[in-house]
Amino acid sequence: MGSPPYRLGVDVGGTFTDLLLLREDTGETWRAKVPSTPKDQSLAVTQGKDQILSKIPHGADVVLHVVNHGTTVATNVILEQKGAKVALVVTEGYKDILQTRRSQVPGNLASWIIWPKPEPLAPLELTVEAPGRLDTDGTEVRTFDQAIFEERFRPIAKEMPDAVTISLINSFANPVHEEAAKRVVAKLLPNTSVSLSSEVLPELMEYERTITTVVNAYVEPSVRHYLRNLLQSLEGKAKHLRILRSDGGLSSVSLASRFPVTWVLSGPAGGVAGVVSVVADQTRFRNLITLDMGGTSTDVALVENGVPRIRRESKVADLVVKAPSVDVRTVGAGGGSIARVPEVTKALRVGPESAGAMPGPACYGNGGSTATVTDANAVLGYLPRSLLGGTFDLDLDAAKRAVQQVADDLGISLYEAAEGILKVSNETMYGALRLVSVEQGYDPRDFSLVAFGGAGPLHANSLGKLLGAFPVIIPPSPGVLCAFGDAMTLLRHEVGKTFIRVLQQTDKQDILGALDELLEEAKTVMRDEQGVLEEKQLHKFQADLRYSGQAINIPVDVELENLRTTGLAYLRALFEVEHDKLFTYRLSSDVELVNLRVIAEELKTDLPIRKLDHATSVTPPESSVSSKTRLVFEGKDFPDSLMWDRSGLKSGHTVLGPCIISEMDSNTVILPGYRAEVDAVGNILIHEVRVEQGCEDLAVKELDTVTVDIFENALRNARTEMDTLMTRTTMSPAIREQQDEFNVIAEPKGKMLAGQLASFIGGFLDVWKDTIEPGDIFLTNDPYSVSGAVSHHNDWLILMPTHVNGKLIAWTANMGHMTDVGGSVPGSLPCTASSIYEEGIQIPVTKVASGGVWNDDLMELIYRNVRLPDWNRGDVRALVAACTIAGKRMIELYTRFGDNLYFAAIDELLDCNRKAVSSIINTSIADEPAYFEDWIDDDGQGIGPWKLACTMFKKDGRLKFDFSGTDPQSQSSINFYLSVNMFKMFVGVYLLVVYDSSVVANDGFHDLIDVHIPQGSLLKPIRPAAVSCRTHFLARLMDVLSALLGQKSPQFMTAAGFSDSPHFMFSGYRQSGEWFQLYWIGFGGIPGRPIGDGPDGHCLWPAMKAIPNEFLELYYPLRIEVFNTVADSGGPGLYRGGNAQRIFWRFLEEGVISIHDDRWLSKPWGVLGGEPGARSTKVLVKYSKDADHPPREVLGSKQDRIKVSNGDILEWITWGGGGWGDPLKRDPEVVALEVRRRLVTATGARRYGVVLYEDCSVDVKGTASLRDEIRTMPSREKSNDEVFNRGGSWEELRANCLKETGLPAPKSPWEVNLRGPTAQLLWCKEWKEKHDLQKQENYDVAVLLITAGTSTKDCRRAHIYSSRKAWT
Repeated sequence: MGSPPYRLGVDVGGTFTDLLLLREDTGETWRAKVPSTPKDQSLAVTQGKDQILSKIPHGADVVLHVVNHGTTVATNVILEQKGAKVALVVTEGYKDILQTRRSQVPGNLASWIIWPKPEPLAPLELTVEAPGRLDTDGTEVRTFDQAIFEERFRPIAKEMPDAVTISLINSFANPVHEEAAKRVVAKLLPNTSVSLSSEVLPELMEYERTITTVVNAYVEPSVRHYLRNLLQSLEGKAKHLRILRSDGGLSSVSLASRFPVTWVLSGPAGGVAGVVSVVADQTRFRNLITLDMGGTSTDVALVENGVPRIRRESKVADLVVKAPSVDVRTVGAGGGSIARVPEVTKALRVGPESAGAMPGPACYGNGGSTATVTDANAVLGYLPRSLLGGTFDLDLDAAKRAVQQVADDLGISLYEAAEGILKVSNETMYGALRLVSVEQGYDPRDFSLVAFGGAGPLHANSLGKLLGAFPVIIPPSPGVLCAFGDAMTLLRHEVGKTFIRVLQQTDKQDILGALDELLEEAKTVMRDEQGVLEEKQLHKFQADLRYSGQAINIPVDVELENLRTTGLAYLRALFEVEHDKLFTYRLSSDVELVNLRVIAEELKTDLPIRKLDHATSVTPPESSVSSKTRLVFEGKDFPDSLMWDRSGLKSGHTVLGPCIISEMDSNTVILPGYRAEVDAVGNILIHEVRVEQGCEDLAVKELDTVTVDIFENALRNARTEMDTLMTRTTMSPAIREQQDEFNVIAEPKGKMLAGQLASFIGGFLDVWKDTIEPGDIFLTNDPYSVSGAVSHHNDWLILMPTHVNGKLIAWTANMGHMTDVGGSVPGSLPCTASSIYEEGIQIPVTKVASGGVWNDDLMELIYRNVRLPDWNRGDVRALVAACTIAGKRMIELYTRFGDNLYFAAIDELLDCNRKAVSSIINTSIADEPAYFEDWIDDDGQGIGPWKLACTMFKKDGRLKFDFSGTDPQSQSSINFYLSVNMFKMFVGVYLLVVYDSSVVANDGFHDLIDVHIPQGSLLKPIRPAAVSCRTHFLARLMDVLSALLGQKSPQFMTAAGFSDSPHFMFSGYRQSGEWFQLYWIGFGGIPGRPIGDGPDGHCLWPAMKAIPNEFLELYYPLRIEVFNTVADSGGPGLYRGGNAQRIFWRFLEEGVISIHDDRWLSKPWGVLGGEPGARSTKVLVKYSKDADHPPREVLGSKQDRIKVSNGDILEWITWGGGGWGDPLKRDPEVVALEVRRRLVTATGARRYGVVLYEDCSVDVKGTASLRDEIRTMPSREKSNDEVFNRGGSWEELRANCLKETGLPAPKSPWEVNLRGPTAQLLWCKEWKEKHDLQKQENYDVAVLLITAGTSTKDCRRAHIYSSRKAWT
């Protein structure tokens, strides 16, 4: 008789390795927990295996049938940055694809000041560009030149990389060039692993495909080594080893070794698999929300009808890779999360910082002294005196000391602080739980919450109460549930392909044929590499769809028979049902098929689960009570609460809260008013006790600090939901990809509670005098109707009131940039408009829906006046959906807290912001006034520069900003109607980001900031002044604000870098007759900052990111030949300014382009000894005129209707960021490294005083000599005396303009006669007269000097001096 069949589940965590042994024929289980061995995780696996086998008869002789292994090996390699040295092969012109990261800076406005940019996993010095180019349909544009590539790769090969990634543009459509490059790499590095993006992720979007493939290569050598060691240790002890994938399936060692990116989130997937096995498969509860809370973080997921939701990407640290994973959302809330109270805001913050394993929470007795979530649980009596079966004693006194410090900072009691820590932590987890439920279109009340992990059961009851998800379920052995899930999981593999077609124009046979090909591939892999016979396989089919123009892909499960019989209508119906569930609306637009996919799984074998003995009584025996404890809940003391030993509870036993159910690896808190019963397989089911049974209502009845912090977290979550919906569903790329949308949640009077660009609602309420009823929807895009809250016609603003029982409780609003709103040019942003009548349709504040009923005729009238009506329809629906969702969240808050607490919390939040900003103003801003001025180079009509001037001073605890000195409004379209509320928000956010970036900024501090803007100035134009080119002053305002604050507080002192927000528009008719229209925003160098270098080719506006070039090439008749950064364009400094972007657009159809840009004449200034960044340039190379010797035309910074033809190239270089600090103090080795990375040239290194040898190593003596020489230069002494280095005076810039830029210098604004409303303003007349007089004085001085025989050089000096007086 053979030995019984056993399978082993293994889950490796950061602190412990959990193992669960399952006897397959009886369902018996054994568990073990051993310390992890981070240096080689296989050692802990082997130790744990030996320990667990010692618990069964003849264990030493048992040969395991299979070991299923969930591991954090790949995850840890990324987190600890201990992966392979990866070389990267990219398409020629794309070397900086990882350096620019789609140009996104995470966070809110001003986050760029404090954001430390991570280093790419494949460094630039190991990046090589491959010749050759493919089109988006896979056709070859330029051949791959093997000889050239081999020559370029040889220096990389000499560096002996551990792994190589090859990721070429459009390789998703054709792998031929990647395969050719691989052959060259294999020749030069025959023993080095190579990852091809066409194999790892054959999907559209070049950055996502590249980073995913680089991650695969980065972790591959480490995981291959690990798996090899593990196989050796299991030799003779296990028949099979399988690795848990991120999507919850298993993979053979062979596949796992080749594609480790598929299991970077292996660990969290095991817990969800365990929930499915022990809850969904064994009970009547099939719809579940999972909560896995550990020491540093919490993972949450959703299971629908026993199947976990899958998403097509995984996030590890700050990296998002496109690999399928269980839809697990992670938040920084764990047992070790640290509680703190920032001095400025005095608000309780919990996490994401963690005490880690060492020293850990204070109660662990390892020297930790800061309060953590675990300490709070200990103080409240929710933990026993010792853990891990009595082997680990807790230091309760240390926990109390740590929590008392938080209490003292908040001015509350010890127990109030402990409860506050738990409530804030719970609110963070609550937000994550809503992300996987409410945000996905699910009502959590239709689900049960399943909590596990070491800390999950402690918080489960409270979170179930918040969610309304009952019963709350605690599985058996929750601390090792991941290992149980690993043991129960099955083999899985998926294959897919990009298949982009408009659904209505696709033959269903093409779809069926493609799925058949994928099916055969999946069957083969499962059979040949996973060992699963075809008859033991289950196959599922999926399609990713979207409305044409969207970027979000929605996967749907496809039944082939339904597709065969019903056809394409079946796919559209599947998609629209899912879209409606996710986003609450449908569109009439075309539906687009994007990807096809086949998932192959091993057929499930039912394994027995051991059942508990059934209790003879509902009440457990007294012998099951391990001890008694004192619990504190909602400020109430519960002495002598029972602590039950879970091992003594049987099926049918029920206990009443408050109490604790304790076991070896976890503790479950049952709150007052709840009961817990044990089911047949050992799950604890927590139910609410009905009120009629005598449960006392313990709801919060008065406002406290913690309630305010919870309210703030809820607002943050609601805002995040708005952003997520907008970026997933809108049609305009500016909103969807570049996130040019800004939302607001406000209280009834219009004060913003959460948002980014200040409340739009105050301006609306000032002008709207009609009724406001439930279900009303308002729309406007008119800057002059809402005091600049909307700044140009492309920004459409939706405003919606939120009522409860007829009472107005909140406002929600969202503004998004429409690609087109009509007007004189495609894109509706004419550079040379003379009035707003040329800028597209004007929509004053208008009620477009009454009581929820749309005025369809009015909306159709509006859409009739734009060039892309379907896009505008879709974007408006998304704006409304986002506002609707936020309104629902405010209703939930109102219902949850009640009327009094709701409005009291709002008042307190506003007051907290006010106190925080007041504190910063009084303690961090000096009393002396600060003045700064900056300019826009021209207005698109040859007039400029135009001055923006501001004086900042402090008086009586208030900051005052006076824009007197700013030039009068322009007769062109560069005017910017600056909303006073918006500017106040800019100031407040800048202050708060530096001192407490976690705070949710609101309008509470507005009375502390006064703003004066002269009527008729560039920043307060008089209607109908044009504003369509206002982007430059909007961006320049940020530079001015940094300069003003930086003069008074060094934390804000950055160089110039906003400088501009370059726009590019391309439109026309294809030869097929189809209209195309592109609106694109470019980015440049972020300035040097107090924390370090400015990132290259990034965006300073919050959350904006570049549109994927492959997306652009797919949908528009163009090709992006070059997309990289420009060496030396960032200003030298101790901290270098970020380099500019270089984009070469090749046009493939005739059309017209428009350009919005600036800083072509002035330079982004450096600070504190740093040098200015480089200018922007635009050159049109007309290959259509002469392919061999094309004429080159230098373009102005603001031009419309530039005709382009097939083959022409626009060479666009944006601006570089200014440098911060003395470049001679920069580490020469850093400069040498940047030369190797092609971010600085060898010549550019000399601007830092660094001399290099030919191999880019530092010439130490030459460097010292050069730096001494530079320090004695007269120009150096002058620049050291200046805070701001502009790279020359305006007169010098104008004198050299034609020579340096190829364009004539602009004409001064005062040389043009005042026209329109400003001609009657007294200050404008005085401004004109002053400059006319100065001009005459300059002339008179020059005449006198010449008459006196003064040299031309001295005359010029005098003229420059006089001119400087005129400018200032």
